[in-house]
This record gives sequence, C-alpha cells and structure tokens, in this order.
Amino acid sequence: MRLLLILLLTLNLLQAKKIALLIGNSDYNFAPLANPLNDVDGIYQTLKEIGFDISRKDVLKNASQTQMQQALAKFSQRAGIAEIALVYFSGHGMQVGNTNYMLPAKTHPQKPVDLYGLVNLDYFIQSASSAKYGIILVDACRNNPLVKYFQSGKHKGDSAKKGLGQVTPKSGQVVIGFATSAGDTADDGNGDMSPYAKALSKRLKTPNKDITKVLGLVALDVSAKYEQNPMYRANLAYDVCLYGQCGYSSLPTEPKVRIVEKIVYKNNIENITQSNQLESEELYWKKYSCSNIKKLLSKKSAKCFIKKIYPAKYATTTERVLDTPAYNNISATYKTISKKRKIADSYIKWIEIGINQLPIDNCQEIKCHFDK
Repeated sequence: MRLLLILLLTLNLLQAKKIALLIGNSDYNFAPLANPLNDVDGIYQTLKEIGFDISRKDVLKNASQTQMQQALAKFSQRAGIAEIALVYFSGHGMQVGNTNYMLPAKTHPQKPVDLYGLVNLDYFIQSASSAKYGIILVDACRNNPLVKYFQSGKHKGDSAKKGLGQVTPKSGQVVIGFATSAGDTADDGNGDMSPYAKALSKRLKTPNKDITKVLGLVALDVSAKYEQNPMYRANLAYDVCLYGQCGYSSLPTEPKVRIVEKIVYKNNIENITQSNQLESEELYWKKYSCSNIKKLLSKKSAKCFIKKIYPAKYATTTERVLDTPAYNNISATYKTISKKRKIADSYIKWIEIGINQLPIDNCQEIKCHFDK
C-alpha cells in the first residue's frame, strides 16, 4: 500500500511538469536572420525564471530537418506526462498549398520536391498536443524571398503566399501563437531579439494570468511599435497559467498605511485623526479649494501625488468550439466564435507631481505626504 502511494505521488509530480523545446534557425544562404539564436536564448532564460523544467539540451540552434524532427518526436513522448508543453520556433517559414512549413537551417527550397526537406507546422502542434495543455509559439513569419519561386513560372500552381496561413487547433487543449496575422510578415527586429520574442520574454513573466491574456498583451506591445499584429488561436476549456496560479490577481496593490485625513474648507483645517500617532502625515483632499491647499503647502515641504485610473483593456479573439458532439459514426462538428476578452484589468496608480503642477480649479483626488 505504501509503495502504491509513493508511485501515485511520483506520477502527480511528473504530471505537474512544465517542459519546453526551443528551436532557432538563422543560417540561411538566401536570407540570413540576425536574431533567432538570441530569441531562443531570451525565451530560455524567461522559462527558467518562471519554473519550467528546461535545460540547454532543449535548445536547438541552426538545426537540420533530421535534428528538428528527432527533437520534436522525443519531446512528444515527454509531453505525454507533462502538465504544460511549450514549443517555440524562430526562423524562416512559408506556406505553400495551404500548408505551413518551418525551414531548417541551410535549406533553400525552390521547387515542390524541396518541400520534403522542410518541417510541417503540424508536426510542431502534434508534439505539444500530447501534454495536458500544449502551447506552440511561431516566430517564423519573416519575409521569405523564396516564395517568389512558387508564385511564378512552372511552379505557379503551388500557390505559395506571403507569411503563414491561419491555423486552428483541431484537437486537444492547445494554443497556437503567431508573430503576426495570417498572410503578413513579421519583423526580425533591429535589436538583439525579434519584436515578438522580446515581448514574449517580458510578458510570460506576468504571474497568475491566462496564456491567452498574456498573448493579448504581447500583441499590444508589438503592434504599438511595429507594423505587425500578433495573433493566436486557442482551443482551451480552462484558463492556463504558465507562471503562478490562475484565479489570483497579479495587480499591484496600494500599500496599506494609516492615514491622517484632514479636510480643508474655507480658511480652516479640521483635524479628524491625531497626527502624533504616526511617523509622518498624509493629507487626502476631495473637491476642495486648491488655493487653501497651496497655502498649506507653502508652509511645509511635501511630496504630492495625483490619482490616475488605468482602464481595463479588451481584445477580440476567435476560438474553435464544439458544436455537435460525435455520435455513432457521425463525426463531431465545430464552429468558430468571436469573443471579447479582458486582457488587462483596470487599476489605480498614484503619480508624483510637483507642487507647481497642482490643478488650478480642482484638487480632487490629490494626496500629499508631509515631512515631519
């Protein structure tokens, strides 16, 4: 009986693992890329920090097709006992005939037969899908000059397109994130990481937030600075948090302090709480004359803050959900729905202002800390 309990506990620990496979390819003769190797290093450090079971063996750089396929096959086996399995690819990608391909290092596809030397994106998705939750992040929408070979001449019928095609998870609990929208290209970046990888490295550290909301924040970060709009497709029944636990607020809370409140009216000051009980005085005014406040400030030095409310942010996403369950020999059917999801909660922040920046007409919601 004791041995059985130990075995069950061991299985539970294995099930709780978060694992990842990172592939970065930059060595392309037709169009070398500057950042994929830095991208996987940056993502590696981030995943280490947020508790992923990952080592340098899980990071492939300038990998061949064989190396990529073998790594994905081994990762699929490991994912079978993992809670979360994440696969990230940075490099060149292309779509031909409605199929998305990731390019191994040193490849130069120019005709249909060359496509057999690439790695189908479906292989990436399948390798992570065996986990309880699979996450595939594709930073491979960079502008690929090889597309021209499949858009003209004798290979024109292969219908190659710019960027990557839209992919929707067909089974399992899976999220697929792309560096930009379908049919568009992504920037490799002028810095030490691609815009998408840099935003991921930052936002994946956000605690207690569902992965779809994290990817929504990544999209806001990237689209604010670059002409690309990251997107994702999700088939999740529950929230999935890569760092921390879902259901817990990650918003900063204002420190709990004892407040001495004074109300300023006309030319008098009415004390409500004895200030000698505290080490410092804090004044909090609402809808009172600014002139009286400024007179008081002229007699004592203080730091003043104004209240700023940051509204909640929303994003519209599409999700593929079950429409009709499978019955006998009839296959299940699915439908795509649009949802408006909150990707950032509203919060309040106190911003320091100079005494000369106090409002002229209304000092509502101004807080000042006076020196002793």
